[in-house]
Amino acid sequence: MAYHWFTPMRVIGIDFAASDMNYVVIDYHANGNVSVVSANRLSLSSTRSPEALRAFQQAFQTLVKDVSPLRIAIKFKPEKGAMKAGPAALKMEAIVLAAVPCEVHFISGVRINKCDPPEKPLNAYQFPADKAARCGCNVE
Repeated sequence: MAYHWFTPMRVIGIDFAASDMNYVVIDYHANGNVSVVSANRLSLSSTRSPEALRAFQQAFQTLVKDVSPLRIAIKFKPEKGAMKAGPAALKMEAIVLAAVPCEVHFISGVRINKCDPPEKPLNAYQFPADKAARCGCNVE
């Protein structure tokens, strides 16, 4: 899908937190305005259950099919160190990367922290996903 100046760029921002994938879908307009399309979370009920992994994969594929993003922006979590991603987050990230038909960009926590807070009333747990989406609009 080509991006045109008159077509809003649809971006899904993702933040993995424990066994949840928090996401915010935004439309970034050519004039710089951002509108929140939807915000929610998908959960991985078990990291060792093939059925749970398939259910998460199917739910994510449905999300992507329904919103047709041009880009996905994921808050970067290191695999090692104090702020490392847990096993559920790594599995969900792998499913997301295997299932996406569009660009994927990882956005650092430092860059996300510098991003302006959301204008729409979102839940606090959705702020990192919203900021990832907003930062994801400005990557080349």
